[in-house]
Amino acid sequence: MRRLQQFTNQIERDRESRGHHDAYYLQMDIKSFFTSIDQYILYNLVAKKTKNAEILWLTKTIIFHDCARDIPPKIQSCPSLFAQLPADKSLFTVAKGKGLPIGNLTSQFFANVYLDRLDQFIKHTLKIKYYIRYVDDFVILGKSYSYLETIRRTITKFVAAQLQMHVHPQKQLIRPVADGIDFVGFIVRPEYVLLRRRTISEWRWKVKNLPNGPKKQQVLSSYHAQAAWANTFRLKIKMRMFLWTGRI
Repeated sequence: MRRLQQFTNQIERDRESRGHHDAYYLQMDIKSFFTSIDQYILYNLVAKKTKNAEILWLTKTIIFHDCARDIPPKIQSCPSLFAQLPADKSLFTVAKGKGLPIGNLTSQFFANVYLDRLDQFIKHTLKIKYYIRYVDDFVILGKSYSYLETIRRTITKFVAAQLQMHVHPQKQLIRPVADGIDFVGFIVRPEYVLLRRRTISEWRWKVKNLPNGPKKQQVLSSYHAQAAWANTFRLKIKMRMFLWTGRI
């Protein structure tokens, strides 16, 4: 979040010094990222970096383990809720050779291995200066809408051809930087950072509805910890008043 805000300040200063119009940002993410990872592409990416037999054996064991079928898992959720999960979000329905379990810590590491190709393409082929990514959610800053639209189409083609994935059609935004960028739980602007409205609403609901006790205190402390990274001085005062009086 702080790195993105640095980018917004840098591009705003650059825009003002050169007399450009509004700076813009492009935000994209990969549709059903973890279930779309191609296991063979991922393994080959690792194999290009090391020839150590033990590392390759362990990598292959983890990547190609079919956790949805090898050992039938016990479904903890209510079946009616589990049935509502979209097919492209479940390892029970994806094609063989596709997908990694989100719950595995190794999957977070392998996500960066897989998307390193995207990073290298954007930074070294497209020569983009202001680029930041968190897992499959990434943002690019630019000086014009038309430039970012060209970049958007180029990245869309690259992801399909080289990663065997698709960018999410409903999650491709090109907007002025001044509007604020919704990224990693915050709304990032050049001058300040805010919490998402949804986060504030959830915070307010828990202040009002959770029973008093250690559990509630832990939950509220977590919200205060997140809010500490944003410009939320007045918000935190309001939440304390809400906690004490039940009204704002």
